[in-house]
Amino acid sequence: MAPLPRTGQATTVPAADPCWVALPLAPWLRRAAVAGLSLLAVAPAVADAARVAPASTPRSRACIYTAHNHATLRAFERLVRHSFSCVVVFNDAAPDWRGWEQPWFIWHPDKNLNWGRWATVAGTSRRLVITQTLTPDSVLGGDWRRDGARGRYDRHFTALARNLVAAGLGSSVIRLAHESNYEGNKNFVGDTRAQRLAWRRFWARAVRTMRRVHGAHFSFDWTINAYWQPLPLASIYPGDGAVDIIGIDAYDAGIRETRGRWRVVATRPNGVNAVARFARAHRKLLSIPEWGLMPRGKRWQGGGDDPAYIDGIARTLRTNRIAYQAYFYAGDTAEQLRRSPRSLARLRAMLR
Repeated sequence: MAPLPRTGQATTVPAADPCWVALPLAPWLRRAAVAGLSLLAVAPAVADAARVAPASTPRSRACIYTAHNHATLRAFERLVRHSFSCVVVFNDAAPDWRGWEQPWFIWHPDKNLNWGRWATVAGTSRRLVITQTLTPDSVLGGDWRRDGARGRYDRHFTALARNLVAAGLGSSVIRLAHESNYEGNKNFVGDTRAQRLAWRRFWARAVRTMRRVHGAHFSFDWTINAYWQPLPLASIYPGDGAVDIIGIDAYDAGIRETRGRWRVVATRPNGVNAVARFARAHRKLLSIPEWGLMPRGKRWQGGGDDPAYIDGIARTLRTNRIAYQAYFYAGDTAEQLRRSPRSLARLRAMLR
């Protein structure tokens, strides 16, 4: 499916104003890897999903996207009867480097939109998953992939990392250039082999640059969009030295079948199963940073109240080493969940 509209591109954010991996992991991720656990989990990780299926969902970190709104977060917590200490935010609408380097969510004057303040409340273990573009809009007309790969933008990544560390967010997950396998994405990997090579080098260079900043303990998540333009994963993968988490955004959408929908979500090219296998092969934790129910009909070809989809997500969490997962609670996916009693019951059970 084509990606959902991002709230970072809409009205809630004034974007115009400003021993698994070779490189060190953030301490909270490293502890999980060394212990052989899912990220912040209490259940044993599963080495071979085909052979081992735990009886209950491990407590991988449950995150949520709530349209960048604290009040919506509280409403979602009441709906699902679960408290969240991890929130997904988007810094993907910056028009220039100034706004890109100083993400809106760390300085916003409205307390209901300031997620930096929320994440750094003393005595909590809150964390942000930051969806971050490789560039602002102002450079997209040029050869930004090659320029980035050659280091032209290094100073901006250094500034971004310093600003995040100064805001107390140095241990955040950074979902860098998410869903770049979709040709409509502003940071699309490209159509040619040369473009994709430059993109991979740019992504990896950006990670190295940010990791060099004092106090930076970020974990970097390489996330694709399920199925959309199913390029060979290896051809667009930035490399084990740069990637900490391998993610897939997998909505219950873009499927004509009314029955057996989860099988399609899981088994289609670059679907959930393929990405999970890729993560295991590279000894990385898996994430599902965006998932959600979609309405039936021509627009999204969703499954409506589809408890089998919720069960499929839960099964994936049980049978893989999971970093985190996040329901996308905004717009159609929020409305559909509210009017899906069977799926809501399954989600509540999954979060227990």
